[in-house]
Amino acid sequence: MSPPDEPPTPPLPLRPTPTGPSRGGHGGTLLALAGGLVIGIAIVFFGVRQERFAGLESAEIGIRINDLGPRIGRDVLVPTAGWTLQVELPEDLPAGVAETLAVFLREERTGAKIEITDRFDFDGRVGTFVVPEKLGLVEGLFSVSATLTDGDERELAAFRRQRVRTWLGGPPIGSRQIIHFDFAVDRDGDGRPDFEADLEALGLVAPAAPREGERLAAAIAERALARVLRAYDRRDDPNRTGRDRDQVFVRFELAVEDGPLVTRICVGGRNAAHPDSIGFVRFDARNETRGSDECIGTAEDGSDAGLFPAAFAVYAEDPLWQASFGPLLERPFGAGANDEALLDRPDGSERAQAIATAVERFGDALGTVMAHEAAHGLGLVPPGKPSLGLFAGDEKRGDGYAHNLTVDDAVPSEPWLMNPGGTFGFADLAGLGEGGELRFRPLNWAYLKDRLVLKER
Repeated sequence: MSPPDEPPTPPLPLRPTPTGPSRGGHGGTLLALAGGLVIGIAIVFFGVRQERFAGLESAEIGIRINDLGPRIGRDVLVPTAGWTLQVELPEDLPAGVAETLAVFLREERTGAKIEITDRFDFDGRVGTFVVPEKLGLVEGLFSVSATLTDGDERELAAFRRQRVRTWLGGPPIGSRQIIHFDFAVDRDGDGRPDFEADLEALGLVAPAAPREGERLAAAIAERALARVLRAYDRRDDPNRTGRDRDQVFVRFELAVEDGPLVTRICVGGRNAAHPDSIGFVRFDARNETRGSDECIGTAEDGSDAGLFPAAFAVYAEDPLWQASFGPLLERPFGAGANDEALLDRPDGSERAQAIATAVERFGDALGTVMAHEAAHGLGLVPPGKPSLGLFAGDEKRGDGYAHNLTVDDAVPSEPWLMNPGGTFGFADLAGLGEGGELRFRPLNWAYLKDRLVLKER
């Protein structure tokens, strides 16, 4: 989905590089950077740290691309539009000094330069600029410079170079992509959705209460879908765009007609090859297959594809699991005369609270797994280093190991959503760990929103 249309602004010619910092409102400037195809992938990051500036010790301006740090960001190629540029001001910077900020884009081949200061939207110390198509960037090397000037006319500066490159064969995600989470699948052919049987097998639903089980399953499915939407929507955007709509929008549905842009992921049943596996969805490199059925067939090792909630039993001894579901394990949903009514209209009773807690915790944990596995179906995480990949896999593990790695080929210490599933406890999946709800790392998010270019191998 395209971002909201911006009002047209008259073009302004590029001007020669000024000899000193400049302030001016050129929010509508059209930047047409001339240059041919540049194949190199090197990115240079450089910042000047002033030991004493505006009364601050070790003040520094940060310049980031797609909210990436310099170690990862230096290898990333960005497209001609849609990516984000962040400028972070020093902490405790006086307001008067902050107003002297000047940010410029410079086309390195020609030296053409333009000020973009007034295009930044600040949230505290961090200003974000989403590069629009009308800016007119073309392939080539450009630089970003940011300067501040204090009351003693001392200047604090930062500088970064970045490569722009167009997509080869189009971006991996694009628009109109649909992920269908099928909670109605009946793999065993018993005439009942597998997910309802899973809840019964976990002890959360009374065996003699099929109608009640159907109602609880529906409530959990809705809660799980809401968790998926939180993972992919703007509120979880590490790039800080603040936009209501993004240039890429993936639909997530519980019911949808099959089609060429629909990836179907079934929820329920068992993975015969790996009974303890909660989820397995095939990694689709570069999202080359826009529509697929992740409910049929097997992987080379015999793994069944899909989501398998019954495998949450591996957390049965976890204290949080017991605290979350203990009351229902003692008296399953449907064993109480008013359980259905309490699901719809909680009355503040202990039973109503137990039911609500079970729906919230199970739904949030399942939704986290759904968000993770759906991302594999969209092409996360491409093996290799930027710009060939996004730091996942290696020569030994290959494409099958499509999870986050650091620049040192280790699992990140941060609990990112696309880390290996085995690194998460139940609290992490339920969003109750130290880091809160698991999120996509900035590099993942840039891929999902078509904010970076992956080179062909």
